[in-house]
Amino acid sequence: MNRLKALLSLALLALPLEAATANDTMANFAAGGLTFSRTDAVGMVSEDLFLSMDEVRVNYRFRNRTDRDVSGTVAFPMPDIEDHYFSDADYPDGPPENPMRFSVTVNGKSIPFSLEKKAMVGEENVTAALRELKVPLEPYAPEVDEALRRLAPPALKRLEDAGAVEVLDNAGGSGPDTELIPRWVLRATYHWQQTFPAGQDVLIGHRYKPSVGGAVVDLDSLARSGEGIASYAEGACADRDFVRGARRWAERQRKAPVAPLARYIDYVLVTGGNWAGPIGSFKLTVDKKHPDNLVSFCGEGVKKVGPTQFEMTKTDFVPRQNIKVLILDAGKS
Repeated sequence: MNRLKALLSLALLALPLEAATANDTMANFAAGGLTFSRTDAVGMVSEDLFLSMDEVRVNYRFRNRTDRDVSGTVAFPMPDIEDHYFSDADYPDGPPENPMRFSVTVNGKSIPFSLEKKAMVGEENVTAALRELKVPLEPYAPEVDEALRRLAPPALKRLEDAGAVEVLDNAGGSGPDTELIPRWVLRATYHWQQTFPAGQDVLIGHRYKPSVGGAVVDLDSLARSGEGIASYAEGACADRDFVRGARRWAERQRKAPVAPLARYIDYVLVTGGNWAGPIGSFKLTVDKKHPDNLVSFCGEGVKKVGPTQFEMTKTDFVPRQNIKVLILDAGKS
């Protein structure tokens, strides 16, 4: 089972959270909303969150409740991302300058942002060493193996001693029978400077391509028992209706030519409570992408609002848990 450290904090500095995991074969990277230094001056009037396998979109309305302007750094921390050498993982597929294909608008206008990237081994920063040796900071990048193999033995030993690289077989060498395993994580944050004018609302929206975990579904197990379904639905609040539907779905899928997948979307929500007061109005929309897919996630008062979309709304909302969405993907989308 792959696992990656989820990271999201509504604080100026990012704080590590528990790892977000998928059941099998692929890892997903839990991300979430915007961070700002903890404040009693700026409140979140509303949050409109859209989750799908293709895109995450969030629109916020923030209000400065004071008679003075409030300025600071608004940031979107990426999850800590590490390489999983012996298994597949669903890594961000964007270019090095924008791995999650992130974009942001303020009051409807696109704005520029910066991306800070660090290579970390525990709390040790090895960014300078990797850059000096011309090794990409993205540990999952295909170019990393070639870059490591080009290193002279003393340089490779330097990274090994720092815990940044593990050398398997032929220890200390870099021949074709030697595996060079990156052991650093990429810790990165998108950020920009933001002013919240006194007594005014500011609309901020951002979107990005999520990391979607996946596991090949054991249809026999799924059709036989709720225990089989529970192995996929942990943390996604599968109720009795979902269990019954999943059994029927599994029976139908046995005749399908495409192997179905359990797909996972994780979103860190609890830090939305770190702005001043509760979220005045919160709306969550989950899109399962195809009518034949099944979806399950934790929520109260969830309503079906379209062939593929489900909605939950709350007022004066203080999030107490993060969101894990399970989609049983029939492979038709």
